[in-house]
Amino acid sequence: MTATLTIDEAGQINLPESLRRVFGVEPGQRLRAEVTEDRIEIVKDVPVVTAGEMENGVLVLPRLGIKLDAGAAVRAERDDQATRALRR
Repeated sequence: MTATLTIDEAGQINLPESLRRVFGVEPGQRLRAEVTEDRIEIVKDVPVVTAGEMENGVLVLPRLGIKLDAGAAVRAERDDQATRALRR
């Protein structure tokens, strides 16, 4: 999906409802802009966990209240990287 966005007088970009729905974001959710030489990519800002506890040799991370399918996340990231590589 592509969308044309406009920057307003305050320098802000409004994400249309259809784009928010497809992207799966809600008002108040944090996003991160990743800037490269010729593009800006908007990604969900997932908190980085820096603390955890070791239990029987296993790192146990604190709950963040975010449901995450790690396998799906890895596959999605791999597919995104492959798609970006094909655009070059």
